[in-house]
Amino acid sequence: MRISKKIKKSFFALTLTVTVVFSYSCISFAAKRSGAMWNSNDFNDGSGGEFSAGYVVVDAIDARKYESQNGDLSLMNDDVELIEEGAPGDWKMITVEAGGTLSKISESNGISIENIMKANELADQHRLREGQTLYIPASEGSVDATLKYVREMKDEAAAKLKQASPVEMTDYVVKKGDTLWQIANTFNLDVNTIFGCNKVSEGDVLKVGTIIKIPNQDGIFITVGSGQTVEKLAKGYDIYPEAILSANRMKDASLKQGTRLFLPGAKVAVIESGGKNNAVASRVKNTVSVKKGFGWPVAGKISSSYGRRRHPVRGTGDFHTGIDIRAPRGRTVVASAAGKVVHAGWMGGYGRTIVISHPGNITTLYGHNSKLLVRAGANVKRGQAIAQIGSTGISTGNHVHFEVRSGGRPINPIRVLR
Repeated sequence: MRISKKIKKSFFALTLTVTVVFSYSCISFAAKRSGAMWNSNDFNDGSGGEFSAGYVVVDAIDARKYESQNGDLSLMNDDVELIEEGAPGDWKMITVEAGGTLSKISESNGISIENIMKANELADQHRLREGQTLYIPASEGSVDATLKYVREMKDEAAAKLKQASPVEMTDYVVKKGDTLWQIANTFNLDVNTIFGCNKVSEGDVLKVGTIIKIPNQDGIFITVGSGQTVEKLAKGYDIYPEAILSANRMKDASLKQGTRLFLPGAKVAVIESGGKNNAVASRVKNTVSVKKGFGWPVAGKISSSYGRRRHPVRGTGDFHTGIDIRAPRGRTVVASAAGKVVHAGWMGGYGRTIVISHPGNITTLYGHNSKLLVRAGANVKRGQAIAQIGSTGISTGNHVHFEVRSGGRPINPIRVLR
């Protein structure tokens, strides 16, 4: 993808490793295995030397570390403009925008709907999602090459998800002013992991001296129940059986009732009985009831609902712990209810995030903002401006990711919004 001039200097300021690669095969290899970006423009590094035409592979690892520590520069935040994505010759990668259809994509790219469907192994042309990634063949003659690449990407993603690292735990001792949200961000973990590995619930302030268990990867611990198998657990949590075996150093798939088991990449959610996702709901005994009365954080259309979905960026199975409300960049986000701000800052894939604690051990979260208007520790009223809509973190467009949690576990926000 071409990288805008706006961020070229930022890349070099971070002293990222840059390698000039002139062959497509090298680019494909590096991109698929290191999450690299490539650029087909000539540009210079500010030192008087100029790169000749070719493809520049940028190692993004250091940038991610910088992002989690500072929150001001991110390969996924609003300072990065993704103008055009793709590879030369055979195909290019696009992201489906709001209201996008295969018919429109076909017309704008000069390639038939049938060829787009074949290249991406789509079963239904009418089931596109906003934020979905599609690979568009350059011509009818490159459909098979595009399909081959798409399958390679899928196979490689699946292989990585099957190879979970053995779980290792470390202890973190809570300091004054800590919140679970801040702790999760410090260790670059999903906050669902912190809740899923500890018997804690988010209050205004954690007790100093409390020991929080920190795993070396995202996931949760469960206690094996009667009749549960590795296959059933994997299906229920949308993860691979191989990942469960490797994370727990298991030589075979036999399980013993009462065993404590780590499920890499899984999330715990509270789901009302009779609703969808019963495979996950069956793992949760203590569902909760939260009264209606929370206000909408912003006026807009829901672009992604609560529950199981295909992750719009990673393309893997995912449990969406909130709702995404699409709105123009800069529109005001307001507090859904009165409470105390327990986190205001960068938080991993959520980007610039506000978390508010409310009476009754309820918290609300507002993610992907372009600007935060309140600080941690502030008391806010219902309807008070707290942020502005953006697309920071791992995001496919301007929206707010809104969560409601009871005792740390996410519930469907639609059931409590008025």
